[in-house]
Order: sequence, then structure tokens, then C-alpha cells
Amino acid sequence: MARIINLGSLNIDFVYAMPHILREGETLASTARSVNVGGKGLNQSVAMSRAGLPVLHAGTVGSDGLRLVDFLNDEDISTDLVRVLAEKDSGHTIIQVTPEGQNAILYYPGTNAMITDDFLSEVIDAVGKDDLLVLQNEVAKTCQALEMAQEAGIRVLYNPSPFDPSITADLVNGVYALIVNEIEGAALLNRRPDEMTDDELFDALCQKFPNPVIILTLGDRGSRAHLPGTSPIRVEAKKVEAHDTTGAGDTFTGFVCRALFPHYASKADFHDALELEMNRATLASSIAVTREGAAKSIPTLNEVLQAESV
Repeated sequence: MARIINLGSLNIDFVYAMPHILREGETLASTARSVNVGGKGLNQSVAMSRAGLPVLHAGTVGSDGLRLVDFLNDEDISTDLVRVLAEKDSGHTIIQVTPEGQNAILYYPGTNAMITDDFLSEVIDAVGKDDLLVLQNEVAKTCQALEMAQEAGIRVLYNPSPFDPSITADLVNGVYALIVNEIEGAALLNRRPDEMTDDELFDALCQKFPNPVIILTLGDRGSRAHLPGTSPIRVEAKKVEAHDTTGAGDTFTGFVCRALFPHYASKADFHDALELEMNRATLASSIAVTREGAAKSIPTLNEVLQAESV
């Protein structure tokens, strides 16, 4: 059976409720603290699974990260390719969240930076011809993983977050699908997001990377998609009162995979399916930001479909 294989980060999140994001040299008391499972990779895998997709997560944790493995298993996500590195520290984040739902994140990679060549080969070998490999930049050797996947003819969904300037344009243009926010999209163009309008950014990305499906997320300005050979897709954002935006982008990525996996038979079908699932992914993200936390805030497909029918 086809599945999604997500080579992604696994973190322990230390979340602090703050009156505002700390300024340079400032000391400020937190009003609340929680410890959660997280990481861009884990959040995306949870979103994919809750969206009804079969997921195998690949990654590494330390001896302090067994709660992360247990959480994935409880979410019906295969952990056959999660390795525990004894006496090492798992990745972790320190997240500040304001009453308005904005956040600032300090990230320590830990075992996410300890991906070996042998493990990477094991992951690539596990990807079948009908599978989708998901990559982002919170683990080591993403550039190498992209190269190996393209040599093997593997379909890759790539989310270049956090941005890594060592990833070449040729590698990006060789992926099956590219999903970026405005900051990452501008960085791929060696520009700043405030130098371009949304239309200019989207058009420039489509011109520089003509081969992939491109999905550009713009926060409260919605999202756009380019499917080669068809008309652009524009989806409006949902208006909600945000409490915590942590993981909103990962929720969108996970749910939009419903259109990217499996690949639709014709471009006409694919265009319609992508637009439908982008709307659902937007709705899923709007639900997630009304809740506290990252992974625990991600809705299930049934919740999204119920909200869709209202």
C-alpha cells in the first residue's frame, strides 16, 4: 500500500505564555508553562495521519525522547524508521506565545542533526514507487536526501523551513511539490518579502521553478498554488480569533497532502482536487490556531468536514 514517508524533526517543546515577545536585554516573567511533543516533522506527520493518510515517520531521538515515539504510535503513525540514540539529547524548542497568538521559537537541533549516511540510505530504500517522501530542513542532510531521492525517481514534497541557502535551485526545481510561506519563498529568490507584492512573489516563484506544484501560503491573505499547465489556484483565509499560531503551517502542509497523495490521474482532476484540499487545509489551520499547542491542536478530518458543512 502506498504511504507517506516523512523524514522530519522530533522535538520536545517548552512553551511559555508571555505578555509579549522578549526584547534584547529584557527579563520578563512567564504567566504559564507547558511541555509538549513537537517538531516540524512530528507536527506534519500528525496532520497527515489525522487527515486520514498512511504515514511512516523517519527520524532520530535521544533517550529523553521516548515520549515522542509513544505519541507517534498513539497517532497510528509507523515508527519503524525512528531511531533512539542512547545518551544523546533530543531536539527541543523554547517557544514564547503572546496573548494575541504570535510566537517566537528558539530551536536546539539535538539528535535531529545526527542523521547518518547509513540511516539516510535506509530511508530512501524504504520509499516505494507509489509513495510520497516529505522533507523539510529541521533535520540534517536534507540536501543529500533531495539528491538521492531525485536520482531514485522518488516524488518529494519539500518544505524549505527553516530556510537553508545550501539547497540549490536545481534541486528545488526537481521536486514534485514545493510548499513555502512568503518568507521562505522570497529567500528562494534571494529577495526580501517586503520587496514584492503577493502577486509578484508568486509569479517569480513560478518562473524560477516551473516544474513543481508550487503552494504559497500567505497567512491571513490566504494561499495560492501553481500546477504546471493549468490556471493558478487562489484560496482565501478563514477569519478566526487566533490563540496560538504554532504549528499552523504544518497543519496546512499535512492536510494538503490529501491532494498530493496519491497523484490524481489527470491534470483536470488534480487541479480540482488540489483546490478542494487547499480549502480544507486552510480550514484545518484555522481550527488549529484557536487551540493551544502545536501537535495537540491539529484537528481530525472529521472535525474539518463537520466545520466545512456548517
